[in-house]
Amino acid sequence: MKIKLDGQPLSYTLEGEQNLYQILTSIAQWLSPQKAIITQLSLNGTPIDHWDRKKIENISLEEIDQLDITTTTESEQELNELEILLEYFHLLKGALEKRQNNSLLEILKEYPHVQPTLEYYLHNLFLAEGSARFPMDGASSSEEEWTKAEQFVQAVIPLLEARLSELLHPYEACEALIPILDQTKQEIEHTSVLLQTGRDREAIRNVLAFIEIVSKVLRILARLKPSDPQVQDVHRTFSEPLKELNDAFLHRDSVLIGDLLEYEIAPKVEDLRSLLLKTLTERSK
Repeated sequence: MKIKLDGQPLSYTLEGEQNLYQILTSIAQWLSPQKAIITQLSLNGTPIDHWDRKKIENISLEEIDQLDITTTTESEQELNELEILLEYFHLLKGALEKRQNNSLLEILKEYPHVQPTLEYYLHNLFLAEGSARFPMDGASSSEEEWTKAEQFVQAVIPLLEARLSELLHPYEACEALIPILDQTKQEIEHTSVLLQTGRDREAIRNVLAFIEIVSKVLRILARLKPSDPQVQDVHRTFSEPLKELNDAFLHRDSVLIGDLLEYEIAPKVEDLRSLLLKTLTERSK
């Protein structure tokens, strides 16, 4: 059995693997610390476009003469997916603005495949699986439905553009986040009062903005300083409270939302700010 990784021979020693699935799992684990993932696969000169566990578990070692594996870094994969999402939503935008019903219906055929990726990248906007459902199911003669669909697309495009810019220009994004983080922290410290006085809509808007900012800070720090123990520690510190906050939103638990923000999350924001400043200082040296 010969294995090539990105066109180069890979020296691979079997350690009990008995089928293609086990081999790929082992190689994927080896690639993980390098932030690389398998994106294309060819078996004995034939590309495997769609593979699942059951299919490749049935391919024994005896059937493998040549295995060609293509990888990409997580950043490259993210860049590619964001560019595809943006292109797709610009197509939607054009069809909606021109009220091209037939074109829109054709574009929306792909939306079931687009939606999970959209929710993955904008999970702070679409908190629950399936929540990014497109406002129009099909042909529509209602101006109200067209308007809602336009508003949906117009809200998504800037967020995707921001994610793409963050990936391409992380230091610039890092610098821009400091004053935003300061302002958002001040707003979030008053969220409990808003919830207690029935101003739920304002509180929810503040919290969603805060979640997006904190998540963005964590993403950028993890990208720029993946091996920094401080970054890893602050990521662990925030991960669980943010998960609990997300669950509290889904269950509309305003008491828990207020407690998490006031006692668990807001006091730790200064750690994020310090790491952002440290990252920028180290870059300028």
